[in-house]
Amino acid sequence: MKKQVFEWLINPFTRIAGWQAFGVGLLFIALMGILGSYSSIAFDGVADMHMIKISLSQSFVYLAIDLVCLVGVMYVTGLIVSEGFRFIDILGTMTLAKAPGLLLAIGGFFTSVPDLSELYKDPYVLFQSASFVVLIVLSLPVMAWCITLMYNGLKVSCGIKGRKLTVAFLIALLVSEVLSKVLIYLID
Repeated sequence: MKKQVFEWLINPFTRIAGWQAFGVGLLFIALMGILGSYSSIAFDGVADMHMIKISLSQSFVYLAIDLVCLVGVMYVTGLIVSEGFRFIDILGTMTLAKAPGLLLAIGGFFTSVPDLSELYKDPYVLFQSASFVVLIVLSLPVMAWCITLMYNGLKVSCGIKGRKLTVAFLIALLVSEVLSKVLIYLID
């Protein structure tokens, strides 16, 4: 039973994909956008987040850019490395892969940010807030979980595996992250 739960948590795409995954993923993204704006968590990249004060509209713009970049780059990757797949499967799996970020949006409510203006004078200022350190530590496995879901989403959607999958995924993830960062920088 534990093995089935673990497998479902890291690869739900054997049971849910397409429109269904897209709908559930959009629900998670909407919650991330709302809660993130109130907890000062900005998802300002495909695979990362930062604690900054942002408006609700800015939160949704960041998430939209992240999702469009992720889906677009993974779709192009699929066209290059796969012989046949459906766009809706890429859209659904990549949207749902962002779901663990909700944990970070919630975690932001319980985090106090230390005074970062003192960071150059004293780097240890980061450790003055235990809740900030906990959020940073929590963000690592959550982001790893998101990336694992993206990897498995590409694997299931495009029917590829092995070295071809790994190389294609790593390049696509890097390109989508850089593209999202550039676009977010350009609109700010």
